[in-house]
Amino acid sequence: MATQIATTDSVIPLGDDKIETVIENSDVALVEFYTEWCGTCQRMKPILETIAVDTDAAVVTIDIESHLETAIEFGAQSTPTFVLFVDGQPVKQLRGGQNEQSLRDLIARYSD
Repeated sequence: MATQIATTDSVIPLGDDKIETVIENSDVALVEFYTEWCGTCQRMKPILETIAVDTDAAVVTIDIESHLETAIEFGAQSTPTFVLFVDGQPVKQLRGGQNEQSLRDLIARYSD
């Protein structure tokens, strides 16, 4: 049973089994690879929530400690690492804390 993911208004925490589903069903998806103990990751949470509500992009978080293989697959060697997917393909990677405007600009650059 498919879940309509693109219309969500909040950040989606994901595991290995669902990442392909989300990125394939979303025109634009911003994925944050994080750890619970990462202070910068914790500071990113409210920014990601705001972006999830205000943009058409799916905003996804993946705990790299629980999903190490997925993190390795997408080159997330530090936290936070952001990967922007467009039409199911990774197009941009950013490492470290980001400000809200830079993430919004990145999403806008690849959105219709």
